[in-house]
Amino acid sequence: MNNLVVILLSVLLGSIGQVVLKIGANKLDSFTLSFETLVADLLRMARTPEIVIGLVLFGTSFLLWIKVLTKADLSYAYPLVSLGYINVVILSYFLFGESFTVMKVLGITLIISGVIVLNL
Repeated sequence: MNNLVVILLSVLLGSIGQVVLKIGANKLDSFTLSFETLVADLLRMARTPEIVIGLVLFGTSFLLWIKVLTKADLSYAYPLVSLGYINVVILSYFLFGESFTVMKVLGITLIISGVIVLNL
């Protein structure tokens, strides 16, 4: 598989994993992560399907990223990770009703410009 395809797949799975984790976190309601409630909190997370699915997506993204690191220059691959921010902004708009502002559009434009410049 082409390095660029593996990089983009890793980034896509990581950003989707982040969104799925947010869905799961919303279901948890409160989460203190204190020493007294750590075991109970971990068990609640393990019983929340979206948390488990998000972790699987992150794990798959991680494995693909390791594959990328064995084949591609880090200075080429790593800037492409920032494309995940764009995925999260777009998915958050549609799934969570988060705002899509002029500043976010400007930020997305800067990210894309930066990736292009770094990979010329």
